Amino acid sequence: MDPLPLEPSWERKALNRTTFGCREVDEQYVQQVGWETWVEDQLNPPEGDDPELATFMAQQVLHIEYNSSADEEEDNERIEGWEAVDELRPLNYLNMPEQELYEVLINAGNTVAWDEVWRVYTETMNSVYIRASHSNYQLREVMTDFWLNHFSVWYDGDDIMRLSTLIYDRDVIRPRVFGNFRDMLGATATSSAMMWYLDNAGSPATLPNENYARELMELHTLGEDAYLGTVDPDDVEKDENGVAVGFTGEDVIQVSRALSGWTVEVGQWGGGSVGPLPYTWLFAYNPFQHNTNANTFLGQDLLNLTDDMEQGERVLDLLAAHPATANFVVTKMVRRFFGENPPQAVIDRAVETWMDNLDADDQIRRVVESILVEGTEIGDEAPARIRRPFEKMVASWRAMGATVGASWVWPWLPTQTQDAAFSWPGPDGRPTENNYWLAGTQVMLAWNAMYQVATWSGVITDDLMDEMPGEAKDSAMTMTDFWIGRMLGHELASPESYNALIDYQFTWAGPFTHWTWALQTEDQEDQEDQEDQEQHLRNAQITTRGFASIIATSDEFAWV
Repeated sequence: MDPLPLEPSWERKALNRTTFGCREVDEQYVQQVGWETWVEDQLNPPEGDDPELATFMAQQVLHIEYNSSADEEEDNERIEGWEAVDELRPLNYLNMPEQELYEVLINAGNTVAWDEVWRVYTETMNSVYIRASHSNYQLREVMTDFWLNHFSVWYDGDDIMRLSTLIYDRDVIRPRVFGNFRDMLGATATSSAMMWYLDNAGSPATLPNENYARELMELHTLGEDAYLGTVDPDDVEKDENGVAVGFTGEDVIQVSRALSGWTVEVGQWGGGSVGPLPYTWLFAYNPFQHNTNANTFLGQDLLNLTDDMEQGERVLDLLAAHPATANFVVTKMVRRFFGENPPQAVIDRAVETWMDNLDADDQIRRVVESILVEGTEIGDEAPARIRRPFEKMVASWRAMGATVGASWVWPWLPTQTQDAAFSWPGPDGRPTENNYWLAGTQVMLAWNAMYQVATWSGVITDDLMDEMPGEAKDSAMTMTDFWIGRMLGHELASPESYNALIDYQFTWAGPFTHWTWALQTEDQEDQEDQEDQEQHLRNAQITTRGFASIIATSDEFAWV
C-alpha cells in the first residue's frame, strides 16, 4: 500500500468542517471537480431528500409492539380502544401532515395507544442519524443541526414536545436552512414546539410570560452581550434610525406583551364572541390572550400597531435587521466551522453579506457561501474545534463506510452522550466550547457509545472486512495502516498510539485475530469447523467496526 501523507489534505480538512465526516470518495471527488463547484452544489439541494437517501429511508422498518386497550388496566368504558400491534413498520410518520400528527396526540389513550406518540419521536431521531450519515447534501445536514441547536427545543418536556420535534425539524427548520433569517425567525415563533417549550402558548393577557421574550433576544437574535440591564430605555444609545443599540429589562416586558396571544389551540377561551378555541395543538393567535399595553421596543413605537399579531411581527422585524443580531448569529455560525477563535476576516465578510442581504430569500445561503469560498480559510486553518459526540460517531461511521439503518437505539443514544438534536434540556442549546466536550465524563461517554453502537448487531452494518484489499489483510500492521488511512487520511502522529493499535489487533477484540482464526479453518470440510469459521468471519466483521471506532477516538479524528 502507498505510504500515508503526514497531514490531511486541504480538501479533507475543508470537508471535515462542512460535513458530518469526510469519506475517501468525498475527498477524491472534490479534488476532481474543485471546492467551489462542490459548495455550489451543496448550497442548492433538492427540496427533499436526495433520491438515493429517499429510497434508503423508504426501505427502513422498525418493530413496534403493544397490547390492545382491552389488555390495559384502564377504565375501558371511557375509551373507544385500539387493537394490539406487533409488526415491522416503515417510518410512516415522517411524511404525515402536521394536523394528522397532532391527531395522534389528541387521540392518545382513547383510540390510539400512547406508544404511538413515542413512535413519532423514535422515527424523528432515526431520521436525524440516518440523514447525517447518508445524505449526499451534507452541508444541509450540518446547517440543519446548527439551526436546531440555535433555536433549541427539548423533546422531553412532555408528549407534545416528543411529537412536535418531527414537525419542527421537517417543516420549520429544514426547509429554511439556506433561506432568509427573518422568515426562519417567524417560523420558529409560530411553531407549536417553540410556543409550548418556552411557555408563550400559556401566556395570559394580564401578566404575559417573559420566558420566550427573553430567550428570543438573548439566544435567538441580539445575543446576551446586547443586554444592557435595567437602565432606562430612553437613556440607551440609538442609531440614525432611532433603533436602540441593545435591549433592556423593560424591552423584555414589552416583547412579552407584543407576543402575548401567540399560542397553541388547546381549547382555551377565545373571548365572548369566539368561545373556546378548538383542540388541535396547532399555532394560533388568540386576541383574548393579547396584552394591549406594549408601547416602545428598542426605541420604536408599538402602541399604534393594532392589527392581529402586528406588534409581534414588528418586534421580529426589528430583531432580524439589527446589527447585533448579525454579529451574534454570524459569529456563532462561523464558530461552527472553525471553533472558538475563528478568523476575524471570515466573520467580517460574513456579517457584511448578512446585512447586505436582509431581504434576500437566500440570505443564509449567501452568508455560508461567503464563509466557505470567498477565502481559503476553510482548508487552511489548523484543526481547532472538537467534534461533539454526535458528530464524532457519525463521522466515524461515514469514514469507515458503514451503513446506518433504522434502530431503536437512536432515541436512546442522545441520553447517553447528552448530544444530538432535541436532547439538550435548556433553551441555550448544546455547548459549543471545546472544554465542555473534553471533560473526562463526556469523553468516556462518547468513547463507550461509539464503540458499543459500532459492534452491536444490526445497528451499524456492512462487511468492512470485505471492503479491504487483500494486501491490507496480510498482517496486523497492514490492517492498521489501512484503517488509519481510511479514517484519518494521514499518518497517526503518535508512535505510542500506533503501536497500541498494532498490539490491539492481537487481542480477542482485534479483527486480525479473528481473521487469522477464520483462515486457519477455511479448508476444513467438517460442518462444525465450517460453522466455527463462519463465526470467526462474523467476529472479524464486528471487531473491524470496533477497531475503526477506536481510531476515531484519536486526537487526529476528534479535532477539525
